[in-house]
Amino acid sequence: MFHWNGFLLLAEGEINYEKRKLLVQSLPYFNQMICAMPQVSYWRIAFLMLVVLSVTFVELGSARLWDRDEPRNARASHEMLARGDWIVPTFNGRLRDHKPILLYWGQMLSYLALGESEFSARLPSALCALLTIAAVAVLASRLSGKPRGISPEGFWGAGCMATCGLFVMAGRAATPDACLIAFSTLGIAALVISSLAPSPPYSSGQVGKARWILAMFGYTMLGLAALAKGPVGIVLPLAVVHLWWLICRRLQTVIETPAAANKTWLTAARQVCAEAWLTFHPLQCFRSVIALRTVPGLLLTLLAAAPWYVAVGVETNGQFLRGFFLEHNVGRALGSMEGHHGSILFYPVAFLIGTFPWSMWLIPAIAWCRTACKENVVQRQLVVLSTVWIAVYLGAFSLASTKLPSYITPCYVGAALALSGYWREFENAWSRPTRSLRLIAYALTIVVGMGITAGILWLSQRESMPLLSRAALSGVVIALVGGLGFWWERRGAVQRMPLTWLGGAAAFQMLLFGFGSTSVDYYRQDLAALENVTTFHNESHSESNKWLSIGGMEPSWVHYLGEEIVEVTEPVTDRRAWQRVEQFVELFPNGHLIVVGEDAHEQFLLWQSSREGDMLQELASAPRFLRAGELRVFGNSGAVQASRGGLHRVGGVVSVRQTR
Repeated sequence: MFHWNGFLLLAEGEINYEKRKLLVQSLPYFNQMICAMPQVSYWRIAFLMLVVLSVTFVELGSARLWDRDEPRNARASHEMLARGDWIVPTFNGRLRDHKPILLYWGQMLSYLALGESEFSARLPSALCALLTIAAVAVLASRLSGKPRGISPEGFWGAGCMATCGLFVMAGRAATPDACLIAFSTLGIAALVISSLAPSPPYSSGQVGKARWILAMFGYTMLGLAALAKGPVGIVLPLAVVHLWWLICRRLQTVIETPAAANKTWLTAARQVCAEAWLTFHPLQCFRSVIALRTVPGLLLTLLAAAPWYVAVGVETNGQFLRGFFLEHNVGRALGSMEGHHGSILFYPVAFLIGTFPWSMWLIPAIAWCRTACKENVVQRQLVVLSTVWIAVYLGAFSLASTKLPSYITPCYVGAALALSGYWREFENAWSRPTRSLRLIAYALTIVVGMGITAGILWLSQRESMPLLSRAALSGVVIALVGGLGFWWERRGAVQRMPLTWLGGAAAFQMLLFGFGSTSVDYYRQDLAALENVTTFHNESHSESNKWLSIGGMEPSWVHYLGEEIVEVTEPVTDRRAWQRVEQFVELFPNGHLIVVGEDAHEQFLLWQSSREGDMLQELASAPRFLRAGELRVFGNSGAVQASRGGLHRVGGVVSVRQTR
């Protein structure tokens, strides 16, 4: 079957010999694709919306903010809003130079509209997750050749992205990760789409000069990404787009030659080096800069991001800029901070975990990518973008010394793009693993699901959290999906497996991050103890409560107490630490001292036995959340009355313990 559009292009001589050869090789696939390119049905769109909304919003505000970043960000937004300052972020009364302003602006607007709550603190991230999913749907559709609307590839790209594990976590957390992912994805998508050279009704597989309006929109989005997390929101997306453009440009002129039977490793290496030089030599790089409108685009990027950076630099006399750029960007790249380090395998492993459960189909997806690159020029663009996207982020952050799984979350879009093409062809029987490999995959899915169930049950027992066992249902869902795979094979309905997997992935994420996090939140007894001390103080005293902590401090304490907590940063064995405690007690007789950990408690008893004056009373105690040791609150306020479930008095001390 020969497609008439391709025939007309060849007859009219609009393309050169190399491009003509690639097009002739791809025409059978084009015929198949165009004839089988239906609109995504309304029920599928409804199903996708149900998946997206369930994994994003179910139980979004039920669990309290998790240490350490969520309460820091939420409290910083509260402090800025309280003093009417939209420029300088602070936490616990001190400058917070860890992250730029975009998340704080989103949270402040959310607070003004909905009031302060866990839901309103996380809402900006959830909305950014929706933006990312929409961008993936549009990008996958355009790369698959659909000039408008959403193609089946767009449907599968959006579904895969919405149910990747760490992306779901980012979209449900009051952190800037979802903002970075959203605006870097929008920027890359706009630049890629603007430089596609379409030939209706399908893409020609070529790239050219970027169209101005769409390209400038993309660069503006990168400016917002810089406001979300700094230079990483500009540098890495631009690297992805330029590498993609250069590779696609080179592939347009490559003539496929038969492989030599006696090719040696040295010959192959020489060919690779030659191709790399022809693809990335300085003249070609200059052409990509011109074609992608990089210089005027970067001016627009700076116009979007620079005003706030200038303003915060002026307001803080450069202190924010020094802390953010030198410590939290350069410092994290050159040295391991806060114990976050790992080997060269850290990010490949994090990638597999973060894209679960879709990473279980990694090997067949890679095989499909290789085949797609060889058979057609349209899918080649999608595969190249997917590969470059993943490689840039994994490579860049593998070189950095500080390593966190969340750093590479933006590259999950690349994985979703590759999976979109794979699942589209799996569903239509154009490309599927053999039946024996599919059966192995289903069996492995059952084993993994039962392993997750067993792991959660073990953790529930080990940490004495019976309610956590409810999250074990997430593993049961994965195992059930594997069982359904065998059922569809038996019924001869293998085409139903992709939708089954998507539904199972959504249920898994919703149970794990929605209901699972709510179950764990019940056991945060340290917050319950502190809140009860605050309640009693407010009922007994008119002055503001004052707090000092020694041995450690969690940001959630500051957020939920609604008060500044002065932290003693010296070691508990340092005499200067207890001098600070003594000064605090003398200055604030009705203040409260938080003693964290057993070492700090032992030193506290020694200090108290050696001092003159009234003895501080133990007002409350509770085990630390998922950490060793106890938290104890001391003060002169008298015993605290137990006022909520899970608390009981023990000799005048409120002791918080698990009651379920």
